[in-house]
Amino acid sequence: MKRFLTILLIVLGLIAVLVFFMPLRLAVSLSGLEDSRFSAREISGTVWNGRIEAARIGVFDLGDLNAGVQFLPLLTGQVKIDLERPASDGDGGLSATLGKRGPNLLVEDATTRLQLGSELAPMPASDIDLDAVSVTFANGRCQSATGQVRLSLDANIPGLDLKRGLLGNAKCEDGVLILPLVGASGMEELTMKLEGNGFYTARLLLRGNESTWTLILPTLGFLKTPDGYAIKIAGQMGK
Repeated sequence: MKRFLTILLIVLGLIAVLVFFMPLRLAVSLSGLEDSRFSAREISGTVWNGRIEAARIGVFDLGDLNAGVQFLPLLTGQVKIDLERPASDGDGGLSATLGKRGPNLLVEDATTRLQLGSELAPMPASDIDLDAVSVTFANGRCQSATGQVRLSLDANIPGLDLKRGLLGNAKCEDGVLILPLVGASGMEELTMKLEGNGFYTARLLLRGNESTWTLILPTLGFLKTPDGYAIKIAGQMGK
């Protein structure tokens, strides 16, 4: 019996050593991030104190991140990685937890600003702010979503105050991630739908009938509707 206990302790000790010195790169692979179009120039360090340089998810540049695996979820077979980019001048930083629970890919408490670039062109959107956003996908379908999202519009349209952007809360409907966003005046409405494979649609409606819109909005890709002017786009994130 004593010999069995001794062997068991040795085995457990070896497992503990292996886990303690596990490279972060292996944990990233186990977490399922690479299945979510995650990429990085370099992943270094251990699971407890690692570094991810030039990280990206799809078209979104996440920058250089400090990374560490949560210990307690490992006991239940989950891999969760805490990511952080400290705030600096002109950069609000980033904090989020990404990981995998069985077949589920999840994002927890993501807070950061993501630059959209030309991803939603010709829609005049410049960046998107996430505030404690959590999303879970299972088999490519959105299971749950919470948190606040703000989309900034890079356009000067008479009669509209777009400085505060469009605000709303993330949610799931029929397996699709939905972002229903509304401007401060209530005249601007955007509904964005994102599927697990990265396919998205987005429709921006500007309510009203300003005389100057007839000349400006069609040049931006908007079409006249009974309620005002709207633009609709569809695409694949990262394509």
